[in-house]
Amino acid sequence: MQQTDDPNSEIVKAFISALENREFDEASDYLSDNFACTGWTPLPLYKLSFLGTIKGLKEGIPGLVFNLHNVADTANQQVTGTIQVAGYQSNSFVLPALGTPVIPQMARSVSLPSEEVEFRLNDGKITLIRVEPVQGGGIRGLLEQLGIELRLAQ
Repeated sequence: MQQTDDPNSEIVKAFISALENREFDEASDYLSDNFACTGWTPLPLYKLSFLGTIKGLKEGIPGLVFNLHNVADTANQQVTGTIQVAGYQSNSFVLPALGTPVIPQMARSVSLPSEEVEFRLNDGKITLIRVEPVQGGGIRGLLEQLGIELRLAQ
């Protein structure tokens, strides 16, 4: 798996950049209508709930970054990489797709452990993001670092 400037890798990088820059309409254009994200939240998120969750996180953590690296095209329309989510919470926020109440402003930094991620694409659109769960990672780890312990739907 060598690093490449494969068109699928470029789509993934542009998608992550759009999320980090709060360009949600552009980010949406990179996702297929049947998109799903698994492993980062207790239950899968689909296109609108995924974008809504990221939008909510960016409300509370405006500088939230995914630090996508080790991007490689693995053939069969798959791209792998590593994410390491980090940021500083400066506002309260809510994550309706996860059923959270308002998360109060805690003025804390978050820095999650690195997580391996796989992107599957079809016809230039991302159909699946699968995050390999790690201890202290995912949305649960992010909320714990903010001092919030919630029972998220499973």
